[in-house]
Amino acid sequence: MDEENLDTFDDELEDETEFAAVATGATIAEAKKNALEGLRKVAAYVSESDVEFVTIEEGHKGGIFGIGKAQPRVEARLRSAAERPSAERPDPELSPAADLLQTYLEDVLMRMSIKATVSASATTEVVSAAIAGEDLGILIGRHGQTLDALQYLAAIHVNKGRRERLQIVVDAEGYRKRRAAALTALAERSAQKVARDDIEVTLDPMSAGERKIVHLCLKDDPRVETTSEGQEPNRAVIILPKRHED
Repeated sequence: MDEENLDTFDDELEDETEFAAVATGATIAEAKKNALEGLRKVAAYVSESDVEFVTIEEGHKGGIFGIGKAQPRVEARLRSAAERPSAERPDPELSPAADLLQTYLEDVLMRMSIKATVSASATTEVVSAAIAGEDLGILIGRHGQTLDALQYLAAIHVNKGRRERLQIVVDAEGYRKRRAAALTALAERSAQKVARDDIEVTLDPMSAGERKIVHLCLKDDPRVETTSEGQEPNRAVIILPKRHED
């Protein structure tokens, strides 16, 4: 997604009345997840931290033969810009760090003979940069490995001499958001298989950031739990049935 489209998307998010979804589930946690999934069909890149969940129906088992049974029903509603976490708003005090990140990345791209533009910004939570251009596959690499390496080097450069370390995020053509969406879908499919077949599922090795996406996606799922095993770079997430104490 280019910068113009990203700006358009941000403008659209201002009217949260157009961005809401209602869903049911076996539990409230499952209903929330289904509602969020429905919301992402109209606002694909929305973060869960931008969403307000409203429980419409808590659900009940019903009477004899299940008469009157109702599943939990939840609405996922996009917060207005004013209601979103302040950590996502620009932080003027960190603008020098954003400028440093942008200059560093522009220099790297020039040395790699890659024609692209860099737009960097800073919030109280993260200093980030978005790289836009044509055919950036070589910059992203397989499963984002080259992009991760660039981000690692950029973090060292920006944090050099700083007492408090800043979180640095470097993205190219919206890759990280697309990858996060793919990992979330993979986590949910795997959780369904684990719950259905009562087995453990080991995902392919991932970076620490990608493992975190999977862990956070499933942390409230009442059916499964997650853990990580192995040594870097072959550390992988394992999804297993949640064992309830008697």
